[in-house]
Amino acid sequence: MTASAAGGDPQVHAVGVLADRIAAALVHREPGWRLPRRSALARRYNVSMGEIDAAIRDLARRSLIRRLPDGQLYRASPADYWIPVEGATGVGTRLDPMGSPVECHAWHESDREAPQDVAWSVGVPAGDVVRVIRSVWTLADEPAAVATTYLPRPATALETDGAAAREQAADVEFATLLDRLPGVAARPVAVSVEMCPPQPSAARSLRLTPGQPVLAVTIRFEGVDTGAPAGLTVVLLRPELFRIAIDTSEQ
Repeated sequence: MTASAAGGDPQVHAVGVLADRIAAALVHREPGWRLPRRSALARRYNVSMGEIDAAIRDLARRSLIRRLPDGQLYRASPADYWIPVEGATGVGTRLDPMGSPVECHAWHESDREAPQDVAWSVGVPAGDVVRVIRSVWTLADEPAAVATTYLPRPATALETDGAAAREQAADVEFATLLDRLPGVAARPVAVSVEMCPPQPSAARSLRLTPGQPVLAVTIRFEGVDTGAPAGLTVVLLRPELFRIAIDTSEQ
Protein backbone atom coordinates (compact mmCIF):
# COMPACT_ATOMS: atom_id res chain seq x y z
CA MET A 1 0.00 0.00 0.00
CA THR A 2 1.38 3.41 -0.93
CA ALA A 3 1.15 6.47 1.26
CA SER A 4 -1.70 7.78 -0.93
CA ALA A 5 -3.83 4.85 0.23
CA ALA A 6 -3.26 5.55 3.89
CA GLY A 7 -5.80 7.08 6.26
CA GLY A 8 -7.63 10.35 6.06
CA ASP A 9 -4.80 12.82 6.80
CA PRO A 10 -4.85 15.28 3.84
CA GLN A 11 -1.14 16.03 4.22
CA VAL A 12 -0.21 12.36 4.15
CA HIS A 13 -2.47 11.90 1.13
CA ALA A 14 -0.85 14.84 -0.70
CA VAL A 15 2.65 13.50 -0.05
CA GLY A 16 1.59 10.07 -1.27
CA VAL A 17 0.17 11.53 -4.49
CA LEU A 18 3.40 13.50 -5.05
CA ALA A 19 5.50 10.38 -4.43
CA ASP A 20 3.33 8.45 -6.89
CA ARG A 21 3.85 11.14 -9.55
CA ILE A 22 7.63 11.04 -9.10
CA ALA A 23 7.58 7.22 -9.10
CA ALA A 24 5.65 7.23 -12.40
CA ALA A 25 8.35 9.43 -13.96
CA LEU A 26 11.12 7.13 -12.65
CA VAL A 27 9.68 4.17 -14.55
CA HIS A 28 11.14 5.65 -17.74
CA ARG A 29 14.64 6.08 -16.27
CA GLU A 30 17.47 3.55 -16.09
CA PRO A 31 18.71 2.32 -12.69
CA GLY A 32 21.43 4.63 -11.48
CA TRP A 33 19.90 7.72 -13.15
CA ARG A 34 20.61 10.79 -11.05
CA LEU A 35 17.53 12.77 -10.01
CA PRO A 36 17.45 16.59 -10.31
CA ARG A 37 18.16 18.71 -7.25
CA ARG A 38 15.41 18.91 -4.65
CA SER A 39 14.80 22.56 -5.50
CA ALA A 40 14.36 21.66 -9.17
CA LEU A 41 11.91 18.91 -8.23
CA ALA A 42 9.95 21.37 -6.09
CA ARG A 43 9.65 23.78 -9.02
CA ARG A 44 8.75 21.00 -11.45
CA TYR A 45 5.90 19.71 -9.29
CA ASN A 46 4.95 23.14 -7.90
CA VAL A 47 5.29 22.07 -4.27
CA SER A 48 7.33 23.09 -1.23
CA MET A 49 10.76 21.72 -0.32
CA GLY A 50 9.20 20.09 2.73
CA GLU A 51 6.75 18.19 0.55
CA ILE A 52 9.59 17.07 -1.74
CA ASP A 53 11.59 15.83 1.27
CA ALA A 54 8.57 13.87 2.54
CA ALA A 55 8.00 12.33 -0.90
CA ILE A 56 11.68 11.37 -1.13
CA ARG A 57 11.46 9.61 2.23
CA ASP A 58 8.38 7.74 0.97
CA LEU A 59 10.14 6.69 -2.25
CA ALA A 60 13.22 5.59 -0.31
CA ARG A 61 11.02 3.39 1.91
CA ARG A 62 9.60 1.84 -1.26
CA SER A 63 13.20 1.22 -2.46
CA LEU A 64 12.53 3.22 -5.63
CA ILE A 65 15.28 5.74 -5.03
CA ARG A 66 18.46 5.79 -2.99
CA ARG A 67 20.22 8.69 -1.33
CA LEU A 68 24.02 8.78 -1.07
CA PRO A 69 25.69 10.28 2.01
CA ASP A 70 26.37 13.48 0.04
CA GLY A 71 22.62 13.92 -0.60
CA GLN A 72 22.62 12.81 -4.25
CA LEU A 73 19.45 10.96 -5.29
CA TYR A 74 19.47 8.04 -7.74
CA ARG A 75 16.96 5.72 -9.34
CA ALA A 76 17.27 2.40 -7.51
CA SER A 77 17.81 -0.83 -9.39
CA PRO A 78 15.39 -3.71 -9.90
CA ALA A 79 16.06 -7.18 -8.58
CA ASP A 80 18.01 -8.26 -11.66
CA TYR A 81 20.81 -5.92 -10.58
CA TRP A 82 21.17 -7.72 -7.27
CA ILE A 83 24.33 -9.67 -6.43
CA PRO A 84 23.62 -13.29 -5.46
CA VAL A 85 25.16 -14.69 -2.28
CA GLU A 86 24.21 -18.34 -2.48
CA GLY A 87 24.38 -20.49 0.62
CA ALA A 88 22.32 -23.06 2.47
CA THR A 89 19.92 -25.25 0.50
CA GLY A 90 16.66 -23.48 -0.15
CA VAL A 91 17.95 -20.06 0.89
CA GLY A 92 19.30 -17.33 -1.35
CA THR A 93 20.71 -14.01 -0.15
CA ARG A 94 21.04 -11.04 -2.49
CA LEU A 95 22.80 -7.72 -2.07
CA ASP A 96 21.42 -4.80 -4.04
CA PRO A 97 23.82 -1.88 -4.68
CA MET A 98 20.79 -0.04 -6.05
CA GLY A 99 21.95 0.90 -9.50
CA SER A 100 25.59 1.87 -9.00
CA PRO A 101 28.64 -0.28 -9.84
CA VAL A 102 30.81 -1.39 -6.93
CA GLU A 103 34.48 -0.93 -7.82
CA CYS A 104 37.70 -2.14 -6.20
CA HIS A 105 39.67 0.68 -4.58
CA ALA A 106 42.42 -1.31 -2.82
CA TRP A 107 43.63 -4.93 -2.71
CA HIS A 108 46.20 -6.43 -0.35
CA GLU A 109 47.41 -9.99 0.32
CA SER A 110 49.40 -11.20 3.31
CA ASP A 111 50.11 -14.32 5.36
CA ARG A 112 49.03 -14.25 9.01
CA GLU A 113 48.41 -16.54 11.96
CA ALA A 114 44.78 -17.67 11.98
CA PRO A 115 42.44 -17.12 14.96
CA GLN A 116 40.72 -20.28 16.13
CA ASP A 117 37.38 -19.65 14.43
CA VAL A 118 39.05 -18.73 11.13
CA ALA A 119 41.36 -21.76 11.32
CA TRP A 120 38.33 -24.05 11.65
CA SER A 121 36.64 -22.42 8.65
CA VAL A 122 39.65 -22.92 6.37
CA GLY A 123 40.49 -26.40 7.69
CA VAL A 124 43.85 -25.78 9.39
CA PRO A 125 45.03 -26.18 13.01
CA ALA A 126 44.59 -23.13 15.23
CA GLY A 127 47.66 -20.90 15.04
CA ASP A 128 48.64 -21.98 11.52
CA VAL A 129 49.43 -19.28 8.99
CA VAL A 130 46.71 -18.55 6.40
CA ARG A 131 46.50 -16.35 3.33
CA VAL A 132 44.52 -13.15 4.00
CA ILE A 133 43.14 -11.10 1.10
CA ARG A 134 41.73 -7.71 2.11
CA SER A 135 40.00 -5.38 -0.33
CA VAL A 136 38.19 -2.05 -0.09
CA TRP A 137 35.31 -1.26 -2.46
CA THR A 138 33.65 2.00 -3.44
CA LEU A 139 30.21 2.88 -4.77
CA ALA A 140 29.85 6.22 -6.56
CA ASP A 141 33.29 7.16 -5.16
CA GLU A 142 32.13 6.55 -1.57
CA PRO A 143 33.68 3.77 0.58
CA ALA A 144 31.04 1.05 0.50
CA ALA A 145 32.50 -2.28 1.64
CA VAL A 146 35.53 -3.97 3.15
CA ALA A 147 36.05 -7.65 2.31
CA THR A 148 38.43 -10.10 3.97
CA THR A 149 38.99 -13.61 2.62
CA TYR A 150 40.92 -16.29 4.51
CA LEU A 151 42.48 -19.24 2.66
CA PRO A 152 44.85 -22.07 3.60
CA ARG A 153 48.30 -20.76 2.73
CA PRO A 154 49.53 -22.16 -0.60
CA ALA A 155 52.76 -24.12 -0.68
CA THR A 156 54.51 -21.36 -2.61
CA ALA A 157 55.64 -18.18 -0.90
CA LEU A 158 53.60 -15.01 -1.17
CA GLU A 159 54.42 -13.52 -4.56
CA THR A 160 51.91 -10.72 -5.07
CA ASP A 161 53.58 -7.32 -4.66
CA GLY A 162 51.70 -4.02 -4.50
CA ALA A 163 51.71 -3.34 -8.25
CA ALA A 164 50.68 -6.89 -9.12
CA ALA A 165 47.94 -6.79 -6.51
CA ARG A 166 46.49 -3.61 -8.00
CA GLU A 167 46.60 -5.15 -11.48
CA GLN A 168 44.90 -8.30 -10.20
CA ALA A 169 42.24 -6.30 -8.38
CA ALA A 170 41.33 -4.46 -11.58
CA ASP A 171 39.99 -7.74 -12.97
CA VAL A 172 38.00 -8.69 -9.86
CA GLU A 173 34.27 -8.03 -9.63
CA PHE A 174 32.55 -7.51 -6.30
CA ALA A 175 30.09 -10.31 -6.99
CA THR A 176 32.89 -12.87 -7.31
CA LEU A 177 33.85 -12.30 -3.68
CA LEU A 178 30.46 -13.57 -2.61
CA ASP A 179 30.14 -16.85 -4.48
CA ARG A 180 33.68 -18.20 -5.01
CA LEU A 181 37.25 -18.22 -3.72
CA PRO A 182 40.22 -16.96 -5.77
CA GLY A 183 42.04 -19.87 -7.39
CA VAL A 184 40.13 -22.52 -5.40
CA ALA A 185 37.46 -24.99 -6.57
CA ALA A 186 35.01 -24.29 -3.76
CA ARG A 187 31.32 -23.60 -3.25
CA PRO A 188 29.55 -21.52 -0.57
CA VAL A 189 27.75 -23.71 1.95
CA ALA A 190 26.69 -21.27 4.67
CA VAL A 191 25.84 -17.57 4.77
CA SER A 192 25.09 -15.37 7.77
CA VAL A 193 23.97 -11.73 7.73
CA GLU A 194 23.96 -9.49 10.81
CA MET A 195 24.12 -5.85 11.88
CA CYS A 196 27.07 -5.27 14.19
CA PRO A 197 29.68 -2.70 15.26
CA PRO A 198 32.80 -2.84 13.06
CA GLN A 199 36.40 -3.15 14.15
CA PRO A 200 38.17 0.24 14.31
CA SER A 201 40.22 -0.46 11.15
CA ALA A 202 37.07 -1.26 9.14
CA ALA A 203 35.28 1.79 10.55
CA ARG A 204 38.13 3.99 9.35
CA SER A 205 38.16 2.38 5.89
CA LEU A 206 34.42 2.90 5.53
CA ARG A 207 34.53 6.42 7.04
CA LEU A 208 31.87 5.57 9.58
CA THR A 209 30.79 7.88 12.37
CA PRO A 210 31.36 6.65 15.95
CA GLY A 211 28.81 4.00 16.87
CA GLN A 212 27.56 3.50 13.30
CA PRO A 213 26.97 -0.23 12.63
CA VAL A 214 27.75 -2.22 9.51
CA LEU A 215 26.07 -5.11 7.74
CA ALA A 216 28.32 -8.14 8.05
CA VAL A 217 27.95 -10.94 5.50
CA THR A 218 29.95 -14.06 6.39
CA ILE A 219 30.27 -16.86 3.82
CA ARG A 220 31.85 -20.24 4.51
CA PHE A 221 33.14 -22.35 1.61
CA GLU A 222 33.84 -26.07 1.12
CA GLY A 223 35.86 -27.83 -1.56
CA VAL A 224 33.81 -28.92 -4.56
CA ASP A 225 35.45 -32.35 -4.73
CA THR A 226 36.46 -32.93 -1.11
CA GLY A 227 33.64 -31.31 0.89
CA ALA A 228 36.31 -30.14 3.33
CA PRO A 229 36.51 -26.56 4.68
CA ALA A 230 38.14 -24.38 2.02
CA GLY A 231 37.87 -20.75 3.07
CA LEU A 232 35.97 -17.92 4.66
CA THR A 233 34.91 -14.49 3.36
CA VAL A 234 33.66 -11.66 5.57
CA VAL A 235 32.20 -8.58 3.85
CA LEU A 236 31.36 -5.45 5.88
CA LEU A 237 28.90 -3.12 4.13
CA ARG A 238 27.74 0.42 4.80
CA PRO A 239 24.03 -0.28 5.44
CA GLU A 240 22.71 2.87 3.73
CA LEU A 241 24.30 1.88 0.41
CA PHE A 242 22.85 -1.64 0.07
CA ARG A 243 19.63 -3.57 0.40
CA ILE A 244 19.65 -7.22 1.45
CA ALA A 245 16.96 -9.76 0.61
CA ILE A 246 16.80 -13.38 1.76
CA ASP A 247 14.65 -15.73 -0.34
CA THR A 248 13.47 -19.20 0.58
CA SER A 249 12.31 -21.91 -1.79
CA GLU A 250 10.97 -25.41 -1.25
CA GLN A 251 13.26 -28.22 -2.36
